[in-house]
Amino acid sequence: MSLTLIANWKLHGSKSFSRDWLNSFNDSYQGSSLSSIGIAPPSIFIDDLTKHIDNPGISIGSQNVDHFPSGARTGEISADMVADAGGQFSLAGHSERRIFFQETNADIALKLDLISESSLIPILCIGESIDEKDQNKTEIILEQQIIESLSAGSKLQNLIIAYEPVWAIGSGSSAAPEEINSIHKLIKDIVQSRFSALDLQGVIYGGSVNIENAFPILEEEEVDGALIGGASLNGEEFAKIANIFNELKEL
Repeated sequence: MSLTLIANWKLHGSKSFSRDWLNSFNDSYQGSSLSSIGIAPPSIFIDDLTKHIDNPGISIGSQNVDHFPSGARTGEISADMVADAGGQFSLAGHSERRIFFQETNADIALKLDLISESSLIPILCIGESIDEKDQNKTEIILEQQIIESLSAGSKLQNLIIAYEPVWAIGSGSSAAPEEINSIHKLIKDIVQSRFSALDLQGVIYGGSVNIENAFPILEEEEVDGALIGGASLNGEEFAKIANIFNELKEL
């Protein structure tokens, strides 16, 4: 399975929202295959959403898992629980988790290992802040996040990386396509040089992707897909972005 477009619903949704979203998506999606589509709803809806997808090609996953497999961890969910509920992938290290919950690269390394052990596809999120960008530290920060997040991942066999500049998330302003392309190539070079045995299945972009900017971003050579937040809450808009991606794949 190769995920390329992932809808991250964050703290949004309900059972009725999921039904309406799927109906809107199905009405607007023009592709013949759904194997590139993933949805990360709030974890409480993973099981229900999995049961109500007409086409099993869409993958459902988690926005986060705990960095312990079990224990006295009130309110947390484990990678095994996500898999048991029908999930097929999990994000780890989203910038909002790093900022609001003070997650460290060491925490994220543990999560990636558990995600992989649970036969889920691990998706590592990395990105720099506006201050780090202004200080020309983007390359340093990304390399540090990659190395420290993968250092304990001896059991990792495959991985997707989502580059999500913190300053672009939810801002309505995306990074320039040529800048995104350059950073994606940098990320691939870092992984190849440091972790050559790891199967990097793709580097996708997250940061205010919408119907207006999807084409110029997704047509860049090193961009393998997108992790979409706000625009993914509308099933029709997400489907139209998916249509753009499918169109570009055929060019």
